[in-house]
Amino acid sequence: MKAYGYFTSKKYFKRVLFSIMLTMALILTGLSAVNTYLLERSVKNVQEEANLKVLTQTQYNLSYMNEIIVHLSSFAYRDNTLIPLMFSSNLPKMDYIRGYQQMYNMLESSSFLHSMSIYNATTGELYGSSSDFLVDGGSTKNSILQWLLHTNDSLPASRLIPFSFNNSNGIDAFAFIVTDTYRPFTPDQSAIILFIKPDWVFESLSKLNGTGNGNTGDILIQTSSGQLFESGDSSQTFNQEDIGRLIRNDNAGEPSESGFVIGKAGGQKVMVTYLRGIGDWTILYMQPYKQLMQAVSDMRTRNLMLTGAFILISIGISIWLSYKLYGPIETMMKRILPHMRNIQEPSPRSRSELDAMSDVYEQLSGQLQEISSEQIVRKYYIRKFLTDSRSLSEMDMRQLIMKHELQLAPSGPHMVCTLRLDRYDEYDRRTSPEMKKLHSFAITNITKEIMSQKFGCEIIDMQQDHFTFILSGMPLDPAIIKPLITDVQQVLDRFYSLSLTCGISDSTGQLNQLSSSYYQSYQLSQYSILMGYQATIEALNIRTNLDNKQKSLPDDVEKKLSEAIKKGKLTDAGSELERAFDILAKLQLEDMRRAISDMAWIIKNAAADITSNRITHLSMDVERIPLLPQDYYTLDELHMAFLSLCTAICEEAKPSSMERNEMIIETVKELIWQKYADYNLNQQSIASTVKLSSAYVGKLFKDSCGLTITEYLNDVRLSRAQELLLKEDSTITEIMEKVGYGNQSYFFRLFKSKFGSTPKEFRIKKSIS
Repeated sequence: MKAYGYFTSKKYFKRVLFSIMLTMALILTGLSAVNTYLLERSVKNVQEEANLKVLTQTQYNLSYMNEIIVHLSSFAYRDNTLIPLMFSSNLPKMDYIRGYQQMYNMLESSSFLHSMSIYNATTGELYGSSSDFLVDGGSTKNSILQWLLHTNDSLPASRLIPFSFNNSNGIDAFAFIVTDTYRPFTPDQSAIILFIKPDWVFESLSKLNGTGNGNTGDILIQTSSGQLFESGDSSQTFNQEDIGRLIRNDNAGEPSESGFVIGKAGGQKVMVTYLRGIGDWTILYMQPYKQLMQAVSDMRTRNLMLTGAFILISIGISIWLSYKLYGPIETMMKRILPHMRNIQEPSPRSRSELDAMSDVYEQLSGQLQEISSEQIVRKYYIRKFLTDSRSLSEMDMRQLIMKHELQLAPSGPHMVCTLRLDRYDEYDRRTSPEMKKLHSFAITNITKEIMSQKFGCEIIDMQQDHFTFILSGMPLDPAIIKPLITDVQQVLDRFYSLSLTCGISDSTGQLNQLSSSYYQSYQLSQYSILMGYQATIEALNIRTNLDNKQKSLPDDVEKKLSEAIKKGKLTDAGSELERAFDILAKLQLEDMRRAISDMAWIIKNAAADITSNRITHLSMDVERIPLLPQDYYTLDELHMAFLSLCTAICEEAKPSSMERNEMIIETVKELIWQKYADYNLNQQSIASTVKLSSAYVGKLFKDSCGLTITEYLNDVRLSRAQELLLKEDSTITEIMEKVGYGNQSYFFRLFKSKFGSTPKEFRIKKSIS
């Protein structure tokens, strides 16, 4: 009962369960029905094709038999021994005996002849060859005469006619009447009647039928008058009118040579296949539908059993699946159940779980709306405190704090902190509005949760690039506040990839000073350009900047930077940039930004002069250089960006003579490395090789490399000697000669001066180590 009560109380669960169960049951039942229908249709199509093959064979047999009979009848009609029996009015006894003997001989020579009869129109006498004809007291004779002389329909000559000796619907033989004309037989004509055995037709058909599909059937022949004839051993009796009606209905439109029809005949359902035969015959193949579809019935029964089994399995799966689908709803119901106590519970029959949850949602929605309205008011006054606190009196602000239960100490002290999003322009471009809402929710809640551990805290989204919160309580010590702010920054960075810089104002004891504190904290947060990302900035951290009265860079710095860029002197330009950024780091924020912009314009103007005064064309977009500060957010980033820009300008604007000088210097170095072993290699020989004066080459090399050619040559030789001392077992004298020295004392003095020991001492030390 407990389980039943649990089940009936869950309206929505029952809907899910019954929907799944009904769907599975309908699908399985539909599949079973369609499968059975397709199987039955397939069996019908196969059976129709098989039956038509059987009837086509029957038609062929009858046509073949008809052709043989035609030849036999032509022979018999011209037989001299049979002519007296047909036409003699006074038959001699010997002619009678010879005629009977000839008929007997013809019967013996043909396996398909049942019997023969000869009708003499002159005497009205009928002579027959069968034993029944002679000994049955005239019954067979009378039957044949009755058929010949008193049939309502005309009997066609030279054509097979179904015949029954006892006037039944069975076919005892096929009669073939032969006269001297091709017109239908009349009593005034003498004729030979050949009776053909039907057995060989029906037996061959039965064999074909049994071999083909294992289903027994009956072959019937229907005449043009609608009369049915069947084989003598037919297993069933068929209603002639029912079968005629079935055939007529199937040929209601355009008559066809063959067909296939299913219907009621003789109180049972039958399958009738028909084929137009010889002349006006129609050959019918009758099969009981029940017997024919026995395999389909068995398959239907098996399908029903399998469907029932699968339906039971599907019910089990449905119950399991319903519980799985219902699980989250049941969990939700358990969670909201405590909130349903104040909701009037209607009758369980008139509601479902979702109705109950809807009621809870409406109730909670109303409460949330009230809370939301209160939150809007709270946020309004917090924003008012921060932006326009001077318009409110100290008493009014304290009353508002008490009335709206703001987490602020009315008597102070207070401190304002501003969390500012680093690289806000980039963040604004790549973040969707929905994600911004999520981030705003995360920042306000995480900040309030962490900061409320030590202080009273109210935080507000200022709807720009920053969030501001007010701390109150004792003690407002930055040493305690800064670790908490660091925790906030790390949590937001780890879980949301948000980088925030925080500015901390000075502490104030008066509520109407909150606007000034907010402005101070916001200004401090912007000093991330100096302090870097995720910094926590107090006024004392930038005291030098705040006290600095300098407004811009010195004129000589800007002038030297411009000249260095125009002359392509990258080293000088780098030195001036370093000097400029050292000065920038000490300026106040607005002066710093203005000076950075001025520096960008100086570089832009220098690049423009290079382009206009020289053939050199710079590949960069010169007009975009003043916009460069907008793409970077710290002094370090700007320093590297300006240095890269100056490098690109100097490299592209380098004079062609400078390229020639570098080529000369590289050639000198290459000659030294290739010929350092030559005793005669010196500055004079090198200058002669490059076809320049010794003084010019020496000065060019010294200006470029900072040392003379001789000093560079000695460095190369000594470095090579050091390598050989480590790698080879040659004597020191041999090594000295290999590197181009002929004076041992001179070599020793140079080696000791460079490496601090003589070559011998150097080798000993290295071998020991």
